[in-house]
Amino acid sequence: MTDIVMEALRAFLVGGVIFSLLKAQHVKGISQISGWRYIVAGFCLIFFGTLIDITDNFDELNRFVIIGDTEVQAFLEKVVGYLLGFLLLAIGIRKWLPKIIEHAELVQDKHNLKVQEERVKVLRATMRTVQDIVNNFLNNLQLFQLEAEEKNALEPESLVLLDSIIQDTATKLKKLGDLKSTPEKQIAGGVCIDYEAGSPQDSDFVTKHSQAK
Repeated sequence: MTDIVMEALRAFLVGGVIFSLLKAQHVKGISQISGWRYIVAGFCLIFFGTLIDITDNFDELNRFVIIGDTEVQAFLEKVVGYLLGFLLLAIGIRKWLPKIIEHAELVQDKHNLKVQEERVKVLRATMRTVQDIVNNFLNNLQLFQLEAEEKNALEPESLVLLDSIIQDTATKLKKLGDLKSTPEKQIAGGVCIDYEAGSPQDSDFVTKHSQAK
């Protein structure tokens, strides 16, 4: 009696797994993943093996040959049910697992892309504010430059340097505001946005000043 209960419970559990798999394939659409049919077929054969295994507890079923405690029943249970079932299950898992890993990587890539897009949005919003503040400062600095030129208050080299600083700052602000990604680089104070990535032609205002001299 104990054997019957245990074997029936095992069949019930395997049947529950099959039901869950069949239900999941409609909800999630995962049945299109390679190896899925092997997994379902493997569990179905194992379920068949657990069901036919119950029949060997009833001698009166021997007359049906394929069920009861017979050689045919043992072959169907152990070879067709369990052996072939576990074989298909192993093949299915081998085919299915790489696809699951690939799917997980794809989900992670989408998440990283979304995070990157959010970072760019925040950067652009910040830069619009920074550009507004700094542009106001640069405009006032240009007025100071014009006044200094009119009154000859500064040496020509100093005026060239001042103009170079204004233009260089404006150029860098524009590059930072036009970024479509947020590459990073290490500086003395920590990590910052590498706005000059891929722009080797950028010139430093110190170099300009040296050339002007």
